[in-house]
Amino acid sequence: MVSFDFDRFKEKALATAGKVADKSVGFAKAAGDKAKLVGRITKLKTEIAMEKDSVRKTFADIGKLYYEKNRENPDPDMAQAVAEATLSLDLIELKKQDVDALKKELADDFGETVEDTKDKAADVKDDIDEVVEEVIEKVKGDDEN
Repeated sequence: MVSFDFDRFKEKALATAGKVADKSVGFAKAAGDKAKLVGRITKLKTEIAMEKDSVRKTFADIGKLYYEKNRENPDPDMAQAVAEATLSLDLIELKKQDVDALKKELADDFGETVEDTKDKAADVKDDIDEVVEEVIEKVKGDDEN
């Protein structure tokens, strides 16, 4: 018959539980430290992205300034880029002219433009406002009598 030493079992169980608790605390601390590192990395990546955006905007401003100052006589290294920008700007202007022509055609088809209609509506509103003011004044005058 094998005897069972409960006290010895209890001591081993407590020792094992203590080791598990210590490892759990260590694991939790390590996980917390890793989470802080991940947070710091994320913050730095966000700051890097913001700085890159700032650089892109600054480069765009530099390019626009260079174009405005040198479009007539660009540096040979920049001639193609200036020509492409000029072509794009010219195409934009042509497309704006096409839009204006189409608006005029639309106005000719319907007799007036959207702007004309807005102006007429504003005039009608002003007329209504005047009539309302006259009615209010008349009502006030009738109340006084």
